[in-house]
Amino acid sequence: TGAKSVNIQQGELLRSALLKRGISPHNGKSRLINCKGLGTCGTCAVEIYDNKAQSIGEDSYTPAVVPTERTTKEKLRLNFPPHGSEDQSPSLRLACQVQVEGDITVKKRTGFWGQDTDG
Repeated sequence: TGAKSVNIQQGELLRSALLKRGISPHNGKSRLINCKGLGTCGTCAVEIYDNKAQSIGEDSYTPAVVPTERTTKEKLRLNFPPHGSEDQSPSLRLACQVQVEGDITVKKRTGFWGQDTDG
């Protein structure tokens, strides 16, 4: 637990980048039982925040992750239990479906599926 800072190359998939650096986007046994990046299980769900979004003007803004919106796989998986709650954070993404393009903060959630917001 605790905050960690890592350097990730531009264009790397977040899930792969974290795993290469010894950080799992998965919790507990989901580290062993997951879809290996296919976007079907939802166990790599994390909240992603763009650290520069507020300080860069619209004309020069480069998104910190691509795609900037949830993929079809993400929409399907994150709208299905245990993730599909009414008050779901729009920052919740699947680490296996986003490429890092800039400075971001990633918040892991608790729970097997990363569905819990406590802690």
